[in-house]
Formats: sequence, C-alpha cells, structure tokens
Amino acid sequence: MDLSVLTEAIIKFFKENLFSVSCIKSENYRVVIRPRQFHKIVDKIEILIEGQPNNFSITFDTGSRSRALVRYGALFSFFGGGFFFLKGLKSQEELEKLEKKFWLFINEEVWRLTR
Repeated sequence: MDLSVLTEAIIKFFKENLFSVSCIKSENYRVVIRPRQFHKIVDKIEILIEGQPNNFSITFDTGSRSRALVRYGALFSFFGGGFFFLKGLKSQEELEKLEKKFWLFINEEVWRLTR
C-alpha cells in the first residue's frame, strides 16, 4: 500500500470535517490537525504514519489541554473554574467521537486501498 495515498486520504478526511491540516514528510508522515472554535476541541491532534507499505502503524495523538482544563477546572471550581471544567469535558467528549470516526475511516480506507 502506498502510504502517501493513505496520508492524502487522512488529510482529505480532516479537511472535509473543516479542520486546519498540515503535513510533514520526513522518513515518516506526520499530519498535524488544528481544530476550529466550533469543533469545541482545545487540543491539536497529530497523526503519525510510520513504517513500510506492507508493515506500518498509525498513531492518533492529542495534546493534554483538555485533561488540564478538567483537572484545574475542578480544583478551582469554587473560584469560578467550573467553566474550564465543562470546556475540558466537552473537548474530551468531542475528541473521543472524532477518534472513533477516524478509526472507522482508516479501516475502510485501508481495506479499499489493499483491494
């Protein structure tokens, strides 16, 4: 399987979902996804595609801002930090939905490209 074609499909997937996307090609492919405000996600997302065409791995990685908002929002909830707590929870929820949708897409795309 051509990993550049898979990477282009990943970029298209995120662009169709209105994310800002950039790709860095070195010995591996790294796709950096930045959500827009209406996505309700506060973390950037990085997709790393590494390996050889017949033996590769894909990693979906997010930052830690959502977890930090939940943690510190709960800690400071007595001082008005509840807003940050809720924002962090909503971000984590949206990230989970997006990641699930992403892996379903990857399964379909790999199946399509290997046929």
